[in-house]
Amino acid sequence: MASEGRTGGTIGGISIGGILVIVGIVLMIVWSFWIGLIIALVGLVAFGGFARGKWY
Repeated sequence: MASEGRTGGTIGGISIGGILVIVGIVLMIVWSFWIGLIIALVGLVAFGGFARGKWY
């Protein structure tokens, strides 16, 4: 009964898409720009951002 109000895919108010976008930005800075960009775009398109019609 404690989990009735919770929605799936969120951890501490950040969705899976938000986590992917953050990881993508970090990868763009520290490792590879293109791989980070691809991961960030996948996070936006598949799990939020563009898919829900709003930005984070």
